[in-house]
Amino acid sequence: MNTKRLYCAVLAAGLLILTGCGTVNASPQHAPTGSSTEVASAKIASSLSERIQNLLAMNDTMAQPMSEKQIAILKRALDHDGKVSRTDYDQAWSNYQQCVIDKGYAAPTSTIYSDGIRGSTTVTDADDRGEDALHKAQDDSDACRLSEYQSVDEMYRLSLGNPQLYADRDEGFVDCLKRKELVDPSYTAQQFKKEFEQSGEEYSANPEQYPPKEAWQKSQEVYSFDFYDSQVQYCFATNGHDVKTWAPESDEGVWHPFRNNNQ
Repeated sequence: MNTKRLYCAVLAAGLLILTGCGTVNASPQHAPTGSSTEVASAKIASSLSERIQNLLAMNDTMAQPMSEKQIAILKRALDHDGKVSRTDYDQAWSNYQQCVIDKGYAAPTSTIYSDGIRGSTTVTDADDRGEDALHKAQDDSDACRLSEYQSVDEMYRLSLGNPQLYADRDEGFVDCLKRKELVDPSYTAQQFKKEFEQSGEEYSANPEQYPPKEAWQKSQEVYSFDFYDSQVQYCFATNGHDVKTWAPESDEGVWHPFRNNNQ
């Protein structure tokens, strides 16, 4: 088993959690879609401001509470209908990076999308330091992310890609596509979920006939939209799908915590 890399997806579309992490296999890293048990069109809050108030209210019960710096950014957003500014979003990312640097690692990296949106998937490469070092680095990064960045990241994404605050991020994604007129108005989240599954099946059937990258590209042709369109990828990213990390052999956003430091 390859222990050099660890993927840890961070769901930014309404749930302040870290998903389970696992070692990388050879298949593309598709992000999970919404649960089939979710109520259609359920909302995480009635407004962006209410969501911030809920996050602040939950803070004292969190295993890793938010720092005063992250709390201050969220409170500033309350003065602007719950919308986090690009300046504050970038500052929160910088605070997260500094927190990780202060723990003795190299600065975290990420994929980048339009409007400065950063990818929600941490891809960690421990450079043969071993599994214990890999997990320790990821755990330390996760603690800093929760302390300095996670809630700000969530609110920034919501305001841009899911302003209706759909609990199912696939509904938020499809709503974003419709608002940008990238799909027919009749297109649904269920249709996207079906195409998502078809894409995975298509990729699984192709590697014996085509090189991995070509097989991957062909598997994206099942969608009702142009998977590679920058605005489509913007809608993906703002709803927690870090699609730049999905392609086989992708090195986008890989963090090497043990490079360029004194450890």
